Amino acid sequence: MAVKKKSVDEAIEEVVEETEGGLGEVKASLAKAQKSMEKAKTTMQGAYGKARGTVQVAAERAQVYLEDAKKYLAEAREKSASLAAKTREQAEVLYAKSKEQYEDLSEKAKDLYGRAKDRVAEMDFKEKGDQVVEYVRKNPGKAVLIALAVGFVVGYATRPRD
Repeated sequence: MAVKKKSVDEAIEEVVEETEGGLGEVKASLAKAQKSMEKAKTTMQGAYGKARGTVQVAAERAQVYLEDAKKYLAEAREKSASLAAKTREQAEVLYAKSKEQYEDLSEKAKDLYGRAKDRVAEMDFKEKGDQVVEYVRKNPGKAVLIALAVGFVVGYATRPRD
């Protein structure tokens, strides 16, 4: 079974989606921890000024809530670490793909440069210049019109735009 190669853009999009999902899980764990700590605080405040037995019960409840908060914070830490590891792995994959694409393009550019260099080396510019001068002597009207057209195109292409 052939594995479909993802483009760099598709891989980046996948990392973004995984990151958003992972951050949602971290956010949910942190929210749970916050709620547990708020419950502990409310319980302690509610027990303030009550009898010693009631305070003891409230303190035990608060301890349970704080343990829950600790558990949720540990969960958030684990999810954050997992998300960081996945993101790092995806970044390494993206780097490898980008490097591979760069090397392919570099090789193609070198090849094209070599072919262009060979073609220029094969050209006899003196002979081409002589052919142009001969054409202008035989067709002065056409030569002037061609020069005008080329001048217009170059002027149009290089004029400043607002």
